[in-house]
Amino acid sequence: MTSPADSLFERFHESFLAEPERKVLRWIASRLPSCIMPDHLTAFGVFGAVLVMIGYLGCHASANFLWLANLGLFIHWFGDSLDGTLARVRDIARPRYGYFLDQNIDVVGNLLIAGGIGLSPYARLDTALLALTGYHMVSIYVFVRNVVRREFHLAVLGFGPTEVRIGILIMNVTIMLVGAPSFNLFGQTMSWCDLVLLATFGLLAAMFSVSAIEEARRLAQEEPKGGTDTDLGP
Repeated sequence: MTSPADSLFERFHESFLAEPERKVLRWIASRLPSCIMPDHLTAFGVFGAVLVMIGYLGCHASANFLWLANLGLFIHWFGDSLDGTLARVRDIARPRYGYFLDQNIDVVGNLLIAGGIGLSPYARLDTALLALTGYHMVSIYVFVRNVVRREFHLAVLGFGPTEVRIGILIMNVTIMLVGAPSFNLFGQTMSWCDLVLLATFGLLAAMFSVSAIEEARRLAQEEPKGGTDTDLGP
C-alpha cells in the first residue's frame, strides 16, 4: 500500500499520539533499505494481524501465547502505520490505489484481531464482534465525512488506530497479571474482558452518534433547504 488519499483529500491526523508517532515513523522510514517498498509493509502488517489471532488461539494451551499476540500487535502497527509514511518520504505515493487498498486491508486486519480476541479463552466472540462493529461505525463516519468534506481525518475525538492497539495491548498485559476469570452476569457467562469490550462498543457508538449528529447539523446550515440535485441516496 502507498500513501492514503494524499492528493484526494486534505489529510489530518489529530489523535492523542499523532505528533510523536509521526516523528518516529518518519525517522524509521528515512532509514529503511531501498528494497523495502510500501506494499511490503502492508503485507507485513497483515502478517502481524495473523500473528495476533494465532497468539489468542494459542492461549487455550498456554497464557504465554499472549506474548505472540502482543508481538503481532507491534508488527501490525509497524506495517500498517509505516507504509503510507514511506510512500510520502520517498515521494512515490499512489493516492487512489493507496487509499483503496489501505481501507480494505484494514477490514481484514481488524477482523483477524477482533476474531482472535473473541476466540480466545478470555472473551466471548459476540462481545468482541460488537466492539468491532462500534469501531467500524466510527470508520464509516470518517469515510463518509472524507467524501463530503474532501478531508481525510485519521482519528475521531482524539482516538485513532494506534490508540486502539495500545488499549488491546493494555488488556493483554492485564490478563497476564491478574487473569480473566469468568463470572455470571444476568444469566450470561462473562469475564472482565467482555465488560471492557461492551464498554468499548458503548463509547464508540456514542462517539459515532455525537460526531454524526454534529456534522449533519453543520452541513444542514451550510447547504440551502429544498435542494435534491445532490441527493445520492436511494
